[in-house]
Amino acid sequence: MIKMSIKLSPILALLVVLGGAGVAEGAATLKVCECRGCGCQYLSIQEAIDIASPGDVVLVRGGTFHGNINVTKPIILRGERWKYPDLPIIYADGNGSCITVSADGATVESMRFSNSGNESGDAGIRVVSEGVTIRDNYAFANGGAGILLDGARNSTVFANAVFENLLGISLVGSEGSLLFNNRLYNNTEFDAFDDGMNRWDDGAIGNYYGSFDCTDGDGDGICDLAYEIPGGSSSDALPIVS
Repeated sequence: MIKMSIKLSPILALLVVLGGAGVAEGAATLKVCECRGCGCQYLSIQEAIDIASPGDVVLVRGGTFHGNINVTKPIILRGERWKYPDLPIIYADGNGSCITVSADGATVESMRFSNSGNESGDAGIRVVSEGVTIRDNYAFANGGAGILLDGARNSTVFANAVFENLLGISLVGSEGSLLFNNRLYNNTEFDAFDDGMNRWDDGAIGNYYGSFDCTDGDGDGICDLAYEIPGGSSSDALPIVS
């Protein structure tokens, strides 16, 4: 089982509290399982998304799912371990992106994404909309980026583990997003790439970059120097030591 150690920042703690406070009154939870005898309404993640209404939760109760998912509505797509030791995983089987988030205001959390294609725009998680939240996910062994913000704006990406992809987190033509408390390591070309203007720390902590050999003279867990994000003029002022 893949394990991840994530540090909490004040903003992260607040977001977790707000996220745990529940969804809007009247919102439904649509449960997805990989077997007919598991007690869920749906076997297909995409079918549940297509039926869901804005604000609903599509809860994926563990298991393995193949293909490409498109989040076309402002819902919460959430995974849980349930009867499984690991979070649910979506395999793209080497074709396209595991998941594309095309709806403004959607959330994807607590899922695993692997084996995307390696064409331009392919990723474990591809965001092409605004105001999206991507948190607590694992994106690994993808032919493209682990997480790609492709023309996305004003989104939040935090507490994700992104490793062993061609690229870690890549922002292309994206502006105004906040990325922090992510662990980026063992990615082939870059751990991070950003050709726009986005914020890579929340004022308390930034992200961990396995390719950044930094020092921590005062032992506070934050690198002494900022990390310049390849691609443009963005930087992480508070990169995490480990």
